[in-house]
Amino acid sequence: MTEMNETVEVSTAGLEISAAVLHILDGRHHRIILSQQTMDLEDPQIEKYVRRYVSRSRNDMRSKPGTFLETSAFAKEAEKYFHHETNLPEFSSEVLKPLIEYFEHEEAGSFEALAVDYRYDDVPYILFVLLEETETLQAYSDDANGYIVNTVSFSHSALPAVSKTVSSWAMVNLLSSEIVYVDEGKWKDGMSLITEKLLEAEGGISKKEVVQSVREIAHEVAEEFDENPAIVLGKVKSYISEAVEEGMALNTDTLVSEVFEDEPEMAEVFLRKAERKTLPKETELPKASIRMSMKKQKIKTDTGIEITFPASYSDSHEYIEFIRNNDGSYTIEIRMVNKIDSQI
Repeated sequence: MTEMNETVEVSTAGLEISAAVLHILDGRHHRIILSQQTMDLEDPQIEKYVRRYVSRSRNDMRSKPGTFLETSAFAKEAEKYFHHETNLPEFSSEVLKPLIEYFEHEEAGSFEALAVDYRYDDVPYILFVLLEETETLQAYSDDANGYIVNTVSFSHSALPAVSKTVSSWAMVNLLSSEIVYVDEGKWKDGMSLITEKLLEAEGGISKKEVVQSVREIAHEVAEEFDENPAIVLGKVKSYISEAVEEGMALNTDTLVSEVFEDEPEMAEVFLRKAERKTLPKETELPKASIRMSMKKQKIKTDTGIEITFPASYSDSHEYIEFIRNNDGSYTIEIRMVNKIDSQI
């Protein structure tokens, strides 16, 4: 079984791949090869390979929103492409020129650039993925002086494994010009190659950072009001999980009204802290990435006991309750237990 088949994929319902092209940007060896034709998506393995990167990008919690600068050449070329004035190889070759110059003259890099034209729920998108080449070892045999010698070669480059997380990519909605991107590549002087060179855009805060900030603020507010952070965080996780399952965005106002329904002062402090961190009012979260991370709440006591329970139990005392004792300590009651399994 191949690596691609072994990895569990999220659902790609509503996703239609229109075209894809692969360019070689090997600045390290001064080998720039721009493809003049699109890839053969009739080949099931190639189609699956391309679909994989589209699906991953759409469900990447690291993704940040971006806004094109008025002077963005990418935005102008994307407009021309949207109106069929250029084809995918021409469009992608043109907008990759700043990256080619960067890899050849500023910081040597060896990448393949995958450009994908696709539709999701009939909305057109363009995706650019930078695939960093990796050095591979290759065994080979040589017949020297009548004797067979087996050895290894270190000079071969290859595309990254399909299971490897991609460090840099950008996706543009061709109808609205909305941008989402990830750029965790280690570029010179800490620059963002995606926003500064490819897109010419301003970046924002990632979905992962939004969720983490919401959790941190909830924890801070709970401690300030001498409430149990485990219960408050459990409620936060439960709200986020339910909202995403119902296809709704993470809305900070709605979250506060749900989590702090009977605690208006806590709600006010939470919103004040969220405003200071300039958190967006609404954040679309990918269901596939949120589903598992928000299901459970884990706590560890100062006595070394660790407990993991479904976050949804935080809203009810049916299965678990945290009881505050007069001396300030807690008693944790676990209820309705019919069987206990030992985890090995």
